Amino acid sequence: MKYVHFYYLGLTLLMLSCANKKIDVALFKYSLETNTVETYLLNTENNDSLKLFRYQNLKDSIPNSRVSYAYSNQELRSRGRTFLSTGTQYEFENLVFTIYQEKTSNANLITLVFNEKYGLLASLGFGKHFIFSKEPMTPKIKEYNFKRIFRSLNNIKIE
Repeated sequence: MKYVHFYYLGLTLLMLSCANKKIDVALFKYSLETNTVETYLLNTENNDSLKLFRYQNLKDSIPNSRVSYAYSNQELRSRGRTFLSTGTQYEFENLVFTIYQEKTSNANLITLVFNEKYGLLASLGFGKHFIFSKEPMTPKIKEYNFKRIFRSLNNIKIE
């Protein structure tokens, strides 16, 4: 009887660990406005209904941010705002990213470039323009990637 309890305890712990997976990845944040590079830690939590991405600045705790991705309706939420897919896609490092925008505000348009496996690649208009990369970038490559993202914005159909 004692061994049966250990079996169920082990099975329960295994199920709980599989249901909520956490992954930490180091990232570099590149801003369009400056040549400084910031280091971040991306913590990803995954459960049945959503995937949570926490971006933690390794030097300063103030600029930390969170983005959640809801599987059911494929929408992003960040800083109390909801972002919907525009249908426009962008390819980076052999991954296809979707461009999301907030549909309720025309005056202050914010664009997020996101992939469910990678997380947030770029944010345009969220205070400042930036790119998150898992690999270091030279200033020329950074500029090239920003230009490609801005060109992708031109393909968005306005409703």
